[in-house]
Amino acid sequence: MCAAAESVRRYNRFFKSRNALTVLDYGTGTMRNARYLSEQGFTVYAADLPEQVKKLRCRPEARQVRRLLATDELPGSRLGVDLVLSTYVLNIIMAEDERHTYLETAVANLKPGGYLMMEVRCRRPDEACDDSCGGCLSPGACAKTLSHEELDALLLPHGMRRVSHYYRRHALAAIYRRDDTINDRGM
Repeated sequence: MCAAAESVRRYNRFFKSRNALTVLDYGTGTMRNARYLSEQGFTVYAADLPEQVKKLRCRPEARQVRRLLATDELPGSRLGVDLVLSTYVLNIIMAEDERHTYLETAVANLKPGGYLMMEVRCRRPDEACDDSCGGCLSPGACAKTLSHEELDALLLPHGMRRVSHYYRRHALAAIYRRDDTINDRGM
């Protein structure tokens, strides 16, 4: 079984200190982060694509979460969690409209004042896009990588303000807080 992401382990105490104890692991994959947080005393909901959820339902880890949801169930769920966790999901969603739909759903399941932790593959300053991008390029940059400024630009229209971030090797982890005073123009 894989260990939880470094960012999840690193921010564990931060979330506990903010009483952010109800979590949606949105894009749970193998449930490594959901399992870890559950073992740390968090109440965890896990969500992924319907075909992945079907595979996960029979795994022992599924019993450690409050509820395992398919992503098509999330838009109407309104879970009201304290924290939404997203590790590397935006690196696989290439279309801008799909990214905004993903973020809209994440925020809709977050309570006012709640947190969103985004971990993405980041671009090193000396790193250039290559053929692996398959033509999915944003202007002058690889769509498979993001900086904290690019994440800020994606999240501000969804009412999220960054409170923390750190870079580690090829990873960027950023914490955002839902700020309902921000309108959909980011003001």
